[in-house]
Amino acid sequence: MMKVIVSHDVDHLFARDHWFRDLIYPKMWIRNTLQLIKKEITGKEWWLRNTSCFRKNRHNLEALMDFDEKHGIPSTFFFGMNQGLGMSYKPEEARPVILKVHERGFAVGVHGIEYQDPAGMEKEYNTFKQVTGLEPCGIRMHYVRFDDDTFEKLNSIGYAFDTTEFDKSNKGTRKAPYKVGKMWEFPLAIMDAYLPQSFADAKQCTLELLKQCKEQNLSHVTVLFHDYQFCEDYQDMKKWYEWLMEFFNNSDEYTFVSYKEEIGELEEKPR
Repeated sequence: MMKVIVSHDVDHLFARDHWFRDLIYPKMWIRNTLQLIKKEITGKEWWLRNTSCFRKNRHNLEALMDFDEKHGIPSTFFFGMNQGLGMSYKPEEARPVILKVHERGFAVGVHGIEYQDPAGMEKEYNTFKQVTGLEPCGIRMHYVRFDDDTFEKLNSIGYAFDTTEFDKSNKGTRKAPYKVGKMWEFPLAIMDAYLPQSFADAKQCTLELLKQCKEQNLSHVTVLFHDYQFCEDYQDMKKWYEWLMEFFNNSDEYTFVSYKEEIGELEEKPR
C-alpha cells in the first residue's frame, strides 16, 4: 500500500499584506487578464481573482482544514517566517493563524525563504519558535528552491524533515524519502503549481505521475496544494484537489499518513 502525505504552503494571509509591500496585485491583474483573453479562465474567475485584493483574507485555511478533517487527511501547513517572492506577511501577523491551525490538530512548520545563508535559515527556525512557542515540525522552501548544500544546512539547524526536493518537469523519476544526517528529506511527487491548470488535464497528469510512482515501487507519494486555491477563484484546481483526495480515500492502494508518523516508522526500519 502506498502512503500519501499531504501538505499546504501558506503563501498569503491577508489582502493588506500586499498593499505597498510588493507588486503582486498589478502582476496578478495582468496575468488574469491574459488568461481570460486566452480563455484559460472564466469571466467569473477573472472577477473573483482580481477583486480578491479587497477581501480581508486571501487564505482559505478554515475551509481547507474542514475538508481535510472530514476526509481524514493529517495534512501539514507551512508558514513563512520571512518575506520574499510574493510572500509578504510578517511572522507576528501569522501567529494567531498558526496557533489556530495547530489547535485544530494539524502539524505546522516553516515555509522557508533563505536556502543558502545558514544564519538566515537559522533565524527563520528560531523566529517560528519565538513567535508561536512551538517547535516547527519541518520545513519546505518557498518556490521549492534549494542547492547542493541546502539540506545539510537544514539538518545542522535541527529540522526533523524537509520536503523541498522536486523535479519541476513532471517527467523525471520521483524519489523515496532519504536521510541527510539526522534529517529526513521527503521529495515532492505532485505539486499543484506544476500541473496543467484545467481540471481534466491536471487529473490526467496526476494519474500518469501516480502510475510512475507505482512503477518505481515507491512507498510514498507526497502532494502539495496551496490553500489560496481552495475557493471558486480557482475552481478547476479546487475541483482537482477534492477529486484527488476522494480518489485516495476510495482506493485500497493508498493510505494517508503524516510526516511525523512516517518518520517514526522509517526510524524503526533497519537500514
